[in-house]
Amino acid sequence: MGTSVSQPSPDTLNWRAAQATYENSAIPVERVVQEIWRAASGREEETLRAMLSEPIVFHLRDIALSAKSPVEAASRASQAIAESKQTSLVADIASRAAIQAAGAPDRALAYSQRVFTEASNYLISRDLPGFVGIGGRNSTVADSVQFKASVLRATSEAVRQVGVPTASTAKAWQKHTAEVLNKLRGRTR
Repeated sequence: MGTSVSQPSPDTLNWRAAQATYENSAIPVERVVQEIWRAASGREEETLRAMLSEPIVFHLRDIALSAKSPVEAASRASQAIAESKQTSLVADIASRAAIQAAGAPDRALAYSQRVFTEASNYLISRDLPGFVGIGGRNSTVADSVQFKASVLRATSEAVRQVGVPTASTAKAWQKHTAEVLNKLRGRTR
């Protein structure tokens, strides 16, 4: 028995444009990613960008890079979040990313990819279920699962193209976040 409530995206022109890409299979997945992140650039969603740059997200990156195992990363991430008193959506996203990255060969890249992929997952999951069965791109649940996976792969690839921060500092993470968001939105400097 679940108690969570689905919180749809705001009813704005930008989100309607992003949602239109969920219906039209002629629109490339890379464009879908751009529309999602452009919509997430609005005033209400600007909080997400700011939160992705928060010190706790950078701190959890350090945990991902230094943990001896995913189990240690999980324990240390939980402790860091509790100590920071910053329980939030982005802290949860960063914690999952730290655990997943702790076992990866290139932890720094894996962490960054997972943070933004998990954020994309959150953004698309708010509305995609309402676009299943209407014909077009997501006629079935299986179609929507495959579509969502392709959006998440495209997000991960965009982050890979940006690379990792040039230094291991909070300021470098903030700059990296801005560069990734520009890439996801389809902006070039």
